[in-house]
Amino acid sequence: MRYANSLRDQGFRRLQRRDPGGSFGGRATGCDMVRTIMLAAVLVGQVGGADAPPLKPKAAWSVNYAEDMCVLSRDYGTAADTVSIAFRPTPFNDRVQTLLLGSRKQIGYGPRVVVHVDGRAGTGVFDGHGQRAPMPKAPNMAVTFDLPRDTVTDFAGTEPIGFTLSGGKPLRLDLGLSPAALNVLRRCETDLMKSWGFDVAAVDTTPAVPARAQRDPAMWLLNSDFPRQLLGASAVVTIAWIITTEGRIRNCRVVRSSGNATFDAIPCEALGRRARYTPARDANGKPVETLSSRVVRFQS
Repeated sequence: MRYANSLRDQGFRRLQRRDPGGSFGGRATGCDMVRTIMLAAVLVGQVGGADAPPLKPKAAWSVNYAEDMCVLSRDYGTAADTVSIAFRPTPFNDRVQTLLLGSRKQIGYGPRVVVHVDGRAGTGVFDGHGQRAPMPKAPNMAVTFDLPRDTVTDFAGTEPIGFTLSGGKPLRLDLGLSPAALNVLRRCETDLMKSWGFDVAAVDTTPAVPARAQRDPAMWLLNSDFPRQLLGASAVVTIAWIITTEGRIRNCRVVRSSGNATFDAIPCEALGRRARYTPARDANGKPVETLSSRVVRFQS
């Protein structure tokens, strides 16, 4: 499993470098903001994911406590025909980067991929684009796409999950995702925020009702926020903050620098002006402070 986890971590890093989702093109957005587009016509002629036999787990769920990420992963199938799935959230963000790793026959070819995911009783829960790339130093392919955190949470107790990839083989996994596994992943996220200097004991890391953005977070950062001298530059920075009981943000800070001080200073200043939430609440309905983070990419 250690080798498999290492491959998955490499896959996330490799695909993050190539993934155009989250770059600032027509407007600024975050790498966790993938706009889903219904493109079922692209999948016409493929066998539906619900018709494929489900692959059984090969081992238990594993949480990889990496230096700057938390990855929940599991292998399925046989030694000769293995598919791996991994969930890598940006801590306390409402999007979860999801990775499928398998053979070229299973995952397909080509950098862009249309992804359809079936959840409970074969009901479609996601249609959108992903990014596909070969694994470094391995004969495998990987595809990544962002899922809403609520969708991943709803996978717990849902059997099986179907994945249909354009150009690839329909897959069904007896996921076996339990609340306990998700709780371990959340503890890893909490530890990561603590390592970034946040007092996790002073906020609610598991609110009964999570904070919700009042408008599309993609609109919190705009091209006009970035000075002209950054034209032609590219940068990636990770920021994190506390969401207050009034639905504003405080203590926004850079937790992984882009190496460009001018760029690093922009996202927190912009979010301070525009980001507004419906605050998180505890089991008694009382507003509570909680945490969030975001990876910001800039490409001009």
